[in-house]
Amino acid sequence: MEIWAIIILSVFIATLFVIITEKIDKAIATILGAIIVYLTLSTFKGATLDEILSFIDWPTIIIMFSVIVTGILVNEAGLFQWVAIKLVKLTGGDLVKIFFSLIMLTIILSSVITILVSAIIIARLTISITEAIDVDPYPFLLAEAIAVGIGGATSLVASPNTILVAQFAHLDFTFFLIYTMPISIIAGLCTTFILIKISGSLGEVSEVRKSVLMEFEEWSVVPDLFLFYASAIILIAMIIGFAIFPAPYVVAITVAAVFLLIRRKSLSNVAKDVDWSTLFFFMGIFIIVGGVEKTGVLHEIGYALGTMSKGNVFLPLVLIIWITGISSGFLDGVTIVLTFTPIIAELVKSGGFQNFFLIFMIALVLSTNFGGSMTPIGTPASLLIVSLASERGIHISFKEFIKVGVIVVAINLTLATLYAIVLMLIY
Repeated sequence: MEIWAIIILSVFIATLFVIITEKIDKAIATILGAIIVYLTLSTFKGATLDEILSFIDWPTIIIMFSVIVTGILVNEAGLFQWVAIKLVKLTGGDLVKIFFSLIMLTIILSSVITILVSAIIIARLTISITEAIDVDPYPFLLAEAIAVGIGGATSLVASPNTILVAQFAHLDFTFFLIYTMPISIIAGLCTTFILIKISGSLGEVSEVRKSVLMEFEEWSVVPDLFLFYASAIILIAMIIGFAIFPAPYVVAITVAAVFLLIRRKSLSNVAKDVDWSTLFFFMGIFIIVGGVEKTGVLHEIGYALGTMSKGNVFLPLVLIIWITGISSGFLDGVTIVLTFTPIIAELVKSGGFQNFFLIFMIALVLSTNFGGSMTPIGTPASLLIVSLASERGIHISFKEFIKVGVIVVAINLTLATLYAIVLMLIY
């Protein structure tokens, strides 16, 4: 292996180590790694800056940025808070029903505004609701931190992992509505029942607290009725746009721009609330994985998987699901997807499984999103809920998280495996 390839692979491994151990900020680590990849390829292979920047999937970055901006604006309009309070009131103060509603709302919100934004909304709502009814928020927040990753497989814009797969395989919004949303909802329901069983007693709401809850006016969280209805209409239009138009990044940026005009807010004001470190992390990891792909190692792995299968498509399918699923519990799903999409592309080519390419993509979406539920570092959304809980003095330990997360992930990866096998049989 040539020296430049060794350097790039070393950068990749070092970056993975930093992401796992969190020794330094992962955005800084990937940007530094990307710079080393650029210097290496420009020195040894004569690569230009434009070539290196072409490793970045800009449509994916545009979708992520636009959906985050839209989510921030919708949150300010009070739409999701209104929905959550309405759902809680419909439960009549029953804690099991509240628990169930909040987890399912977490998954549903993720399908529209990404798991990161829905995590912020749900965590804050949960803390407010549990304070209002005077119960311990710990089991609710732990369950939401585990379940939020499942929501990432529900739609094209639900998580960065899903967006990346969609861009790589040229999949549209409708594809996810048909093939991943139903199984994700089933996984969400299974997870909810498991979490209810594991959580045990959720406490008890006094009759006085129940009456206060039932009398709470949900419209009090809506600062402006016009913005409230505008938010609902714009979100519906965005979903329809994703389903109709072939370029989701155009839909996403258009919706964000229209929303900014309606809210009469400058982009610079909203940009203050955008998680820029996450976007820079994605750009850096794109460049690093692009450099790794240049070495040919990923194609070699894909070729090896394809040849070892000896015509049996089920073996590499199951391996991909469980390897990527378990890895996603400890590594960022973006890294896993960027690493395995070229591997799968070579695998289906060398193994003669081209007809099953889309099923491998479905499996990758499910495994990387479901697998993220294993640990609090599995997804940024899970880590965000844990961090928001910590700010309120609610400590969710790694040990307690993984104790529950392993059970949930094992069941959901089994479900994903069976689903993918069924798709193979009927395809």
